[in-house]
Amino acid sequence: MSSDYPSREEELRRREEAIKAREIQIRMRELEAELDPTPVHPTTKHKTTSKQKSQLWHKRIPNIVKFFLFVIAVVVALRIAAWLTTAVLVLSIAWVGYKVFLESNPNQ
Repeated sequence: MSSDYPSREEELRRREEAIKAREIQIRMRELEAELDPTPVHPTTKHKTTSKQKSQLWHKRIPNIVKFFLFVIAVVVALRIAAWLTTAVLVLSIAWVGYKVFLESNPNQ
């Protein structure tokens, strides 16, 4: 047993040294990351192909159609409002004219 004891102690010491070395390496990586936060790889601009551009138009078409339908609805609503306003003005002028000129006055 006496020969087994020093080898076990030596193995534990080697493991402890290996663990300390790994901790030092991890800490060094953390410090490097804190000092240099820039990305490691260079960035490149994404290039779109003509097929991708046509797909973008296909995605935009429903929104364009919705916009034109909204514009048409607003124009129709304005035309109806203008027609109703004209009708109200004509009717009110006719009513005032009737009251002034055609209604009989009880005092006469």
